[in-house]
Amino acid sequence: MVFQIQVSRSLQIGGQLFGAVFLAGLVVAQFASGFAAQASASRLLYAMGRDSVLPKAVFGRLSEKFHTPVANLVITGVVGLIAIFLDVATSTSFINFGAFTAFTLVNASVVFHYVRQRRAGQQLNPVSYVVVPVIGAIICAYLLSRLDSNAITLGVSWLVLGVLVLALITRGFKASPPEMTATEKATVEAAA
Repeated sequence: MVFQIQVSRSLQIGGQLFGAVFLAGLVVAQFASGFAAQASASRLLYAMGRDSVLPKAVFGRLSEKFHTPVANLVITGVVGLIAIFLDVATSTSFINFGAFTAFTLVNASVVFHYVRQRRAGQQLNPVSYVVVPVIGAIICAYLLSRLDSNAITLGVSWLVLGVLVLALITRGFKASPPEMTATEKATVEAAA
């Protein structure tokens, strides 16, 4: 629906030629955005597999020939195909849920960093480390609350699943999460 409105407005503003150029640009931008998202998501899944957060046999492997996480590219491609059945507004809400949640938590982490550093005796600027991040967190939380209800439901479900997985791999938050070892770092750097 949003897609049709944008194309319709471009036809009204500039006629057939402008509408065609606008539509072509929109299609190219959507494909480029999709490819970037697929590539970054597959690399994220690879890193999680490599660090044994996800099953290493599936997610933590690179192709011998291309040095890319081929299985993860296929998985993200299949998941991306599901988006064919969503309208632009709904899929945008799903993406924005992740972004706004991440930005809210990043802002909150700056405040926690400030508190931790203050306890260690370091002086930090409270405006930069408390006031601005709190304002940012409030704005992001507000925008998060304005998203589509389906996006909020699915996003919260996914977030809860992630916390449960983290609790499982850290034995109830008693152990540190897995990290990359020096040997794995050397392997990754050699492959790049």
